[in-house]
Amino acid sequence: MARLKVLLLVLLFSSASLLAVSYQQIETEYTRIIFEEEDVAYARHVSVFADEVFEQLTSFLSHTPAAKVPVIVTSNTAWANGYYINFPSAVYLYVTSPEDRFLGSRTQDWLKSLFIHELTHYIHLTAPVGPAKFLRFLGPGVTAMSTVFMPGWWIEGITTYAETAFAANGGRGDSLPFARIYQASLAEDSMWSLSQGAYNGPFNPSNRIYVTGYLMIDYLIRHYGPSAFADINRRFAAFPFFGLSPAYKKVTGHSANEVFSLSLHEVDDVDTSSDNLFSEPMAGDRFLPVSTSIGLIGYVQSPYKGRALYRYLPDGSAERLMDLSIEGGSSISFGTDKAVFSSLWADTNDPSSLAMAAVSYSDLYLLDLATLKAKRLTKAQRLVQPAISGDGSRIVASRINGSFYDLVELDIDTLETTTLATDERTSFFEPSLNANGTRLVYLSLKDGNSSLFLLEEGKEPLLLVGPTADELRSPSFADDESILFVKELELYSLNLETGNMQLVHTDGVGVYNAHVQEDELFYETYTPQGVAVRKVERSPKSEGQVTLRPPLETAPLAKSNSYQVTPYYDSLQFNLALPFPFVEANQFQPGVWFHTTSLLRRHSLIGSVGWSIRKAKLVTDVTYQYDGSTYAIALGLALNQYISENKPYRSNAYAAAVVPLFSRTGYSHFQALSIKPQISLVWDPTGITTTGSTVLGYTLQKRNSRTMDFFGTSGFTASGGAMLQSGVNAPILFGSVGIQVRLFESSAMVRFVGDAIGTSSANIGNNFALFSFAPLQQGNGKLRISASLRLPLGLFDAPIPYGGMTGAGLELTAQSAWYLNTGSLTWEGAWAAGARLTTNLVLGGPSIAFRPFTQVAYLFGPGLWQFTLGLDGQSLFERFSLS
Repeated sequence: MARLKVLLLVLLFSSASLLAVSYQQIETEYTRIIFEEEDVAYARHVSVFADEVFEQLTSFLSHTPAAKVPVIVTSNTAWANGYYINFPSAVYLYVTSPEDRFLGSRTQDWLKSLFIHELTHYIHLTAPVGPAKFLRFLGPGVTAMSTVFMPGWWIEGITTYAETAFAANGGRGDSLPFARIYQASLAEDSMWSLSQGAYNGPFNPSNRIYVTGYLMIDYLIRHYGPSAFADINRRFAAFPFFGLSPAYKKVTGHSANEVFSLSLHEVDDVDTSSDNLFSEPMAGDRFLPVSTSIGLIGYVQSPYKGRALYRYLPDGSAERLMDLSIEGGSSISFGTDKAVFSSLWADTNDPSSLAMAAVSYSDLYLLDLATLKAKRLTKAQRLVQPAISGDGSRIVASRINGSFYDLVELDIDTLETTTLATDERTSFFEPSLNANGTRLVYLSLKDGNSSLFLLEEGKEPLLLVGPTADELRSPSFADDESILFVKELELYSLNLETGNMQLVHTDGVGVYNAHVQEDELFYETYTPQGVAVRKVERSPKSEGQVTLRPPLETAPLAKSNSYQVTPYYDSLQFNLALPFPFVEANQFQPGVWFHTTSLLRRHSLIGSVGWSIRKAKLVTDVTYQYDGSTYAIALGLALNQYISENKPYRSNAYAAAVVPLFSRTGYSHFQALSIKPQISLVWDPTGITTTGSTVLGYTLQKRNSRTMDFFGTSGFTASGGAMLQSGVNAPILFGSVGIQVRLFESSAMVRFVGDAIGTSSANIGNNFALFSFAPLQQGNGKLRISASLRLPLGLFDAPIPYGGMTGAGLELTAQSAWYLNTGSLTWEGAWAAGARLTTNLVLGGPSIAFRPFTQVAYLFGPGLWQFTLGLDGQSLFERFSLS
């Protein structure tokens, strides 16, 4: 009874957490905005435009949700994002705006554009169309049923269109770099198919579902009117199994593939460049190389080779210097002897972390180029786009400040930051220092307009260019007296003494960034394979007047509403219930499966409830989980589970927890230590069995992952624990150690695992079987050794119904075991070998990846075969040969 009381106390504690108040809410006419107290200003900002946007989009999409739209706002991230999620349906908004301006520089209000995008998802995907219209009694989550059959371009196309059409300015439809993605692919005759646009593949462009969708929806609405989307969506949802083409045909007279071809015929042509490509062509992104004391150094990210620094040799070859997992070329800056880079990381153990919005940071590291050793400069900061002077004397960076960015300087000696530039509703981006650090140029973005500034020590900032509606990018020093910068993907120079501005270079696709190296000009451009670098001789500048687009008018700030702020309680919400008949003694019995979660994903209660007609018993199997970031709890209850005709019905309950003890993320690896206690009760008419266990687990994971790493990257895991069970006098001790290492420089992995278990008072030989074969020996101690060769079979971009196949891998494993009996060690007497073939499949609409596998294993000695089919590592079907 004492153990039962402990279990009930845990249940009571967990239930009380449902009432914990850590969030607040504002209710407008159509939305419920949920936020932490420190984010009230951002919540009020969203409330200003929320209802107006709601009315615009519901009219456009011909659906008005009956309930208020939940909108979760968080400023705890170091990167930009937003989500629409279902089960239950809600909108997530990250306050942080994108440093790379993927919505374009003319976006005047990041949160509004993001809200338009995500609310479009909400209205589109909660519309009760098709069978869901008649099945709403099953729960609000039933509207998600057609999403499985939707291509990704249909889901993201309407949102990408809306973010451009319903915002005052900006959006991807108004972004020249976004247009160049499909223009460059067409120019080089490497456009992907509409089927490939249904999912994101392993190669560039990584955002092709957005590109494909924008082309399709923009063409559809321009030629067939705003109502065409809702009409096609309704017809598709009525019978989604054959895709969107039948619905497209009904509305437009053309199949979806034909409309895709028609939309591509309207795309403006661009000319491919004849300039020399620097280094060999590759899949992935190659960023600008910089001359340093150890040679010409550049950053590369490739799906096959991962992310790394390379040194380019005079003969044109490239030498890999070190793995470095950072977010592109703007995350690193080179001086003569040193470099500074920013590294993103998430603190999932922070109390404010949510399942859909982990607290995250971006910290700076100083890299010594001679030793290739990095030193951490900051801790739990949000610093991006760092810049270092050539002599290494100064470091500056952009610092996230809500939806905007300040410009700061980091003192190399004291590691303190000083604000250099800050202004309301203004972002300061892409700083660049001259060789001795006396001059600093940077961009200012405000209300959709770009400006270029110069800052010298002891002086006020000097406006060099702008403000202008032209998109300015990538300022850098050509020398102490002149700078280079990009305007609307053309390269210009500006003489700081005379103020003379001239065109330097153009490229048919565009110039994105540029550096001068002696007598040569290196510049970044876009290719269908990714970012590439071209090299040309430095030539005289073009003469002629340079014109700037006039600045956009400043959008008037809407008056803030005085909505009341009230506490928010993150309670469970019903999502879906489905008939779930279960089998008992070869007879079907009635049952229901149900799904409930909370909006913040702190709580979930999922399971099934049924009735055994044979025995007139209630049958349940339910699990409650609470995720508190600093700990997690799971509670399970299974009543009257059928065993067999000659055995009694069995019930069980358990309580388990995960408590992180330590975690640390560096630029090269992640490590964590946690403890997992659990207690369980199993009872039937013969009595009650109580089991308690505790597991201590450690993980060390390398961050140098590659897309090609089908089986993950290098790492080490270790765990150990003890289990006590009523009726067993001695504890059962168990442990496991695993290590995975990269095979040379390939993505093939070698994995070794050792599992051990032992006690002094019971036979534990059935644990740690060789695959699923029955053990051949017995003992009160057992050790199993496994060795695997894990071989990626390649990256694929092959469409399948409702998605695509993006990869495959083959794992070859050998296992054997040893038993301990009264001090003597006994071999299993056999060893087993297995081959597992796994593929990676992606559903385009929900963007869910899953891995079906086929495995064949053979037990040498007895000569037994085992055949297994499974999904995501779990066996679904097994068949054995007879002994």
